[in-house]
Amino acid sequence: MVGVPAATASEQAPLIDSAAIVEQVREDLAGVGIDTAPVDTAVTDAVDRAVASIVPEATAANTTGPDSAAADTPYAPATNPNPLGLGQTPPAAGQPVSQETGAQAAEGQVAQVSDPNYRWRSDLSSKLMAANPTADHVLHRVPGSWFDAPRIPEESVLAQNQGKSLYGPGTPLYIGESKMCTLGVVGTDAQGRKVGLTAGHCGEPGELVASADSWQVGPSGTVVASNAAHDYSVIEFGSNAELTRSYNGVTVNEVGGAPVTLGQQLCKQGVATGFTCGITWAGDGNTQLSQVCASVGDSGGPVLAGNRLVGLVSGGSLPDPNLACRTPLQGVLFMPTVSTSINAVLADLEASGGPGAGFVLAE
Repeated sequence: MVGVPAATASEQAPLIDSAAIVEQVREDLAGVGIDTAPVDTAVTDAVDRAVASIVPEATAANTTGPDSAAADTPYAPATNPNPLGLGQTPPAAGQPVSQETGAQAAEGQVAQVSDPNYRWRSDLSSKLMAANPTADHVLHRVPGSWFDAPRIPEESVLAQNQGKSLYGPGTPLYIGESKMCTLGVVGTDAQGRKVGLTAGHCGEPGELVASADSWQVGPSGTVVASNAAHDYSVIEFGSNAELTRSYNGVTVNEVGGAPVTLGQQLCKQGVATGFTCGITWAGDGNTQLSQVCASVGDSGGPVLAGNRLVGLVSGGSLPDPNLACRTPLQGVLFMPTVSTSINAVLADLEASGGPGAGFVLAE
């Protein structure tokens, strides 16, 4: 399991500062002409105390370093010591592959294959922080996130048993030597290439890509283009990749279209925090600001209006990583999330004429 270094008492900071989050959101709303009531510190202080009392050791988790979120800085991908299964022998086509279950983890059994970023937790603190205290186990996939993370779906296991990796909206990705992000959407381009889109800061051209849900298959894609201005990367998939517009309960039937509007509800899927929704605060045609919960590892994930893709998760809107969305106990008390408009991405792809231009959704 990827561990989080413990901090001394003098190094610890609050897991969240609810009052600061609410105050910042009030300022953001005031900037677009919306007045809201002042912060009720009695309520926010109670939330802070409740979180700290449940898991006091979590107060310093990932508050510095490459996993931090910063103003104008995207959610940096989580690291994995062996993202593409280097040194592992991928299963032969048709060879069944078992996944570690919660019961196996609890009993200390070893599955046929194991991912260090796929760990079940049965301790009360983890279950409380995931707001799922009655569960037998919760799943952690990204250091610093206390959400009960998305499981590996059956459709991924079926493809893996055929020696392939399945990719669709929300598939978790290992990119390069040490990065973990989320896939936004897949399809084909005008040249017939199988392609996918994720956040630009997640990959550089030439870096190999594997599904974190079936990494045993090995690399099945390569980053072929990356754009920092619009924060998107294009992945070209190989013959050992299958594409779908529906993955793990998330479906994309449309891409782009009408821009999002103030107050519109958006949702996203990400490997760290799963499927979450929130209202839109602002948008300028290139980016959207919404109260969708997202954190490290969710970068590149699909941002949806119903089953229409409107954006890709890009990063946090504030400089303090303590304001990130880390546990469902925060409710809406976390920094707003910035997402890249998919309309801007598609327009840039068309203008470039390179990989991804003429994008059409997968079947």
